[in-house]
Amino acid sequence: MRDIHPETAARVARWSQDPAVLGVLLVGSRSRGHDDPTSDDDLEVLLTPAAYARIAPADCSEVRIEGEGPTRRLIWDAEYLGLEELAARVDSPLDLDHWPYERARVLFDRDGRTKAVVAALAVMHDDFRATRLQHSAIDARSAALRAARTLARGAGEAAVRMNVARAARALVRVVFALEGRWAPLDHWLEAELRTLADPTGAGPRIVEAVTGGRPAPLTAAIDALWPTLEAEGLPPPAGRSRLFIELVHPSRAAERAIHGLS
Repeated sequence: MRDIHPETAARVARWSQDPAVLGVLLVGSRSRGHDDPTSDDDLEVLLTPAAYARIAPADCSEVRIEGEGPTRRLIWDAEYLGLEELAARVDSPLDLDHWPYERARVLFDRDGRTKAVVAALAVMHDDFRATRLQHSAIDARSAALRAARTLARGAGEAAVRMNVARAARALVRVVFALEGRWAPLDHWLEAELRTLADPTGAGPRIVEAVTGGRPAPLTAAIDALWPTLEAEGLPPPAGRSRLFIELVHPSRAAERAIHGLS
């Protein structure tokens, strides 16, 4: 991870003098080591309830741009957010509400609350993880089988690729949840897959399937992962169809709305 730009450091110092600012976070590529020399600093500036309430939604951002024409570059962009609003995301089931904070860097913390909230956001609790593994593993297998059938029937290239993408998305949730992590944003998929321990090599197979539009690498990845999933409480292969029927039953609708593929 590169250090923040000097201009960013100067702005953080000014924010730290404002009593309405409770914390400043570095998120985005530079917090995760995916940056390059042209990357800007992605910031979140956390405010008191009163300060945040005074800002109109359209005014909840600030940027620093330098240069003109070919030399124009973005130095930093900041989102203003209430610390209480950020803390409310702790119980959210959405990856986007957690993944950015797994490696967020706290640049300023007025009273310790910012670090505590960031740490809480990064956690995937065991019960959520177990349920995600069930739904996502079954979704990945079902979509991969559907893609294979669609391919065999000659039903259309787009249909095959759509089902491959669905299976890949579900399998991404599986491989990250196995390591207690949230699924990344799509545009950082390959970079984040490379950060996994991934002892069965599922990551390269996911990339192969998505880039080639074919389900076979996903099927191979699921088969290789299944002993690990059995150790996590999923049934052996002979019981997968029964688990699928249980998970899609109306009695599991609320759970399915959170963990199933949309």
